[in-house]
Amino acid sequence: MLAAFSHGEARMVGMLEGRTAIVTGGAGGIGSRIARRYCEEGASVVIASRGKEKLEAAAAELTAEGYRCIAIPTDVTRPDAVTAMVSGTVEAFGGLDILVNNAGGAMFIAPPEKLAPDQWNAAIALNLTSVFLCSQAASNVMIEQGRGRIINVSSVAGMRMSPAFVHYGAAKAGVINLTKGLASSWGPHNINVNCIAPGLTATEGVADWLPPRTKDDGSPVPPLQFPPDPEHVADLAAFLAGDASARISGELFPIRALYELA
Repeated sequence: MLAAFSHGEARMVGMLEGRTAIVTGGAGGIGSRIARRYCEEGASVVIASRGKEKLEAAAAELTAEGYRCIAIPTDVTRPDAVTAMVSGTVEAFGGLDILVNNAGGAMFIAPPEKLAPDQWNAAIALNLTSVFLCSQAASNVMIEQGRGRIINVSSVAGMRMSPAFVHYGAAKAGVINLTKGLASSWGPHNINVNCIAPGLTATEGVADWLPPRTKDDGSPVPPLQFPPDPEHVADLAAFLAGDASARISGELFPIRALYELA
């Protein structure tokens, strides 16, 4: 790897040097870890979410460390806001090479017979429709460029029964199928589309109530028996954005602990 310079300090050229990425849901949790990893690999990064204050604080933290990162507050369920996000990215950094559709959430717990139509519609809009809207807007830039990477963040809830989250599971299953359809449609334009399906992940809010990482005898819990850290998801997202995955498209990559395989 070659030496480069940023703010007067030497650093190594990363595998995403010269590329531009959007990470939705980038203000915290998995999204913020992916954004940081992309910055560390040399990318210019746009983080997007609805919460302006938290979003701008996250971007300011990365900028203060010498990385190229800006915040674009965006409601990814609104087509006009998504269009503005993509055009703002191109205006700021000159193009768009990587899109990570990470925004989403279970939103609430409810048995299917109690789900109101507006609850169902809101869950589908946030977790599935947003992925289509952002991908469609990004494709207009990527097709013209003749290259691009789209990485959709689904969930293991889209792969198995989720009785308390049927709205979330259905949307995330849709993301998996949408990934395959977009990969087929846009493959001729050199656009790779893949999907990560995390299970329970040790994000800020979750880590507080997870069991210890060490056993009673002081020995460490084997890595595959403990929920992955957000950094593990970021590692996979970096691989799928880089040159090493150039021949991979339309694939699903679950990342979870062994006990979740049952």
